Amino acid sequence: MGKLRVKCIRCGKEWEKEAPVSWKADDFTSSLCPSCFREVITPIIRRKQRKEGNFDCFGKAGADCDQLQCKYRRWCLRLHEQQLEAS
Repeated sequence: MGKLRVKCIRCGKEWEKEAPVSWKADDFTSSLCPSCFREVITPIIRRKQRKEGNFDCFGKAGADCDQLQCKYRRWCLRLHEQQLEAS
């Protein structure tokens, strides 16, 4: 496995990730870092939650989410866990 450099297209943060092929030292790709991804996706999901007649609570409840039928619940809880790990 090789390492691939990644640069956030929003904030410029750089990190490495495992890649199935070898990359040269100056090769990189772009993406959103977890923090920027959350900032971008949160308002989109909250709009969808309101449109579906649910609470627009994505990212607000942390591990205490009681919206068991929400299709974004697992994703929200996972983002919460990742945020705790990064702290």
